[in-house]
Amino acid sequence: MKKSTLYTGLVYVLIGVISLLIAITTEFRLEGLLWGIAGAGICPGFVMIRNYFYWTKPEHKNDYDNRLKNEEINLKDERKIMLRDKSGRMAYIAMLGLQCGLVLCFSILSILGYFNPFSKYACVGLGLLVIIQYILGVVVYRRLSKNM
Repeated sequence: MKKSTLYTGLVYVLIGVISLLIAITTEFRLEGLLWGIAGAGICPGFVMIRNYFYWTKPEHKNDYDNRLKNEEINLKDERKIMLRDKSGRMAYIAMLGLQCGLVLCFSILSILGYFNPFSKYACVGLGLLVIIQYILGVVVYRRLSKNM
């Protein structure tokens, strides 16, 4: 296993502990965000560190080599590549539909007066996100089809 996994885990834990200390010692509006960063840093960091030490033990070397070999095979399997591409396309289309639905829903709720004046910015932001995602999808598709 790569040393970078250990270093990444240590950085995650460090950021989590720093966020936890700031959240414990101070009190302000964004304190909940710091608690979330603390949890999101400490837990995965410890898992990365544990995995590094587990897989670098000599008795687990063969299992780790087999795992890497299977991962390499799965990455190059044509059927799985096709399935990943299809699932990515389906997720892309689903997100476009969801974003368009949210723009419509937010617009209706804003017109009916259920949102404050800043809700129009949410509608504009979601609309721009739909446009950017669509344009990016078209550009990436054209570039990939030109290169292959």
